[in-house]
Amino acid sequence: MENETLIYVISGTIVALIFILLSVLIRDTAMIWIETRIFGLLAYFFLFLTVLIGELRMLTKIKADFWLFKYHKPTAIFAIFLVFLHFVAALADNYKWGKQLVFSQYLGFSFSDKWLTLLSFGTLAFYLMLLVGLTSATKSIQFLGFRNWKKIHYLSYPAFFIAFAHSFNLGTDIKTSFLAPVIRPLVLFTFLLVVALLLARIAHGIFQFSDQWEINLAVILFILLVIGSLFFASNIAANESKISDLNSQVYSVQSSAKVQQAANAQNIGAPNG
Repeated sequence: MENETLIYVISGTIVALIFILLSVLIRDTAMIWIETRIFGLLAYFFLFLTVLIGELRMLTKIKADFWLFKYHKPTAIFAIFLVFLHFVAALADNYKWGKQLVFSQYLGFSFSDKWLTLLSFGTLAFYLMLLVGLTSATKSIQFLGFRNWKKIHYLSYPAFFIAFAHSFNLGTDIKTSFLAPVIRPLVLFTFLLVVALLLARIAHGIFQFSDQWEINLAVILFILLVIGSLFFASNIAANESKISDLNSQVYSVQSSAKVQQAANAQNIGAPNG
């Protein structure tokens, strides 16, 4: 397994160097912006797959029989690699975002406005992913001890949720592009699914379900609960928006009526010529 990881790292390094060169060559064109968006989306979905595989394994009764888990580490490594490519493309960009930022703003954190705060979320998620990834090698686990490693590994949850906040609020293809009607609900679904699985895992830890069907039922119930809560909140927000619009219309009509009354009063009081 360690040899496979080394192969991944060497291959990724070679690809990254080629990618950096190509990104510099197209940094003044729209292609660099498209490149940044593509790798940002791919990085988010592979991070989601990494968390999903881990959660599904933890919710299975016989964890050793969960065949998908063999893809957990390669998927995690690829997710980190994609985030790095997303970072490189954004850094090389001299077409869209790069004109507005300096190098230190990509590496550090700035909370002076909403846009920079959300950008900093992406940087923080990347650092957390790196920390989890670097401490997940076999020798690192042996050095840290399983309990300490497990505590660090839990940082994958805040990494995912922070990455979601970054992507959902900044992603062009999630917010405004022609793909947004498809990608936005899909990204929201991944978030809700992870929340539901995490709640089911917490419930499993508290109540120690004895059968797999009880775990599956808990997962389904939490998924329905989370999705139901979202629709409930959306309906409340929609109703409040309608009420606000109605109040604005009423205020506009009242203002127009007052202006008209004042004009009529002025016309009545004016001397006849």
